[in-house]
Amino acid sequence: LRSMKKVAVFLMLMTMCFLSVQAKKKYHFDMKHNYEVQIVRVAQQGTKFIKAWGVASSPDKAIDQAMQDAVAACIFTGIEGNEIAGKVPALTSGKVVYEQHKQFFDDFFKKGEFLQYVKNANSGYPTGENNIKTSKGRKVGIYVIVMYDNLRKRLEEAMIIKKLDDIL
Repeated sequence: LRSMKKVAVFLMLMTMCFLSVQAKKKYHFDMKHNYEVQIVRVAQQGTKFIKAWGVASSPDKAIDQAMQDAVAACIFTGIEGNEIAGKVPALTSGKVVYEQHKQFFDDFFKKGEFLQYVKNANSGYPTGENNIKTSKGRKVGIYVIVMYDNLRKRLEEAMIIKKLDDIL
């Protein structure tokens, strides 16, 4: 019985350590690289269905980068349309807004808040042409769904962009 308590306490401590490490995961973010993203097709109302490519030292980090870049493109640059789906307009006017609200965006991206606004839509791990070795590591392409309207609301709440009804 006494050893069971020790095991339970040990497991609880290990779980707490694991959760604190997970909560502190940091993401790299910079405005210097181009986002390699494209609209794929029309998605459910309020969302955008996008293919995004990320390059990093490992496939998992490249997936994180692709998800981050999809959100960043929606915020800062917009995404060109194609014959299937229209253009995704940028939510902000780009680098100027980033510089004005640098602390907000650095926290938003580096601490992983952006993950609340993007979902990996792949059914499995990227393979073949969607997971290639490059001189910079792995280049991974994934399909993602960006919660565009929710992202807009978050930027409105932070008073980075005006609410749609304020513009009219």
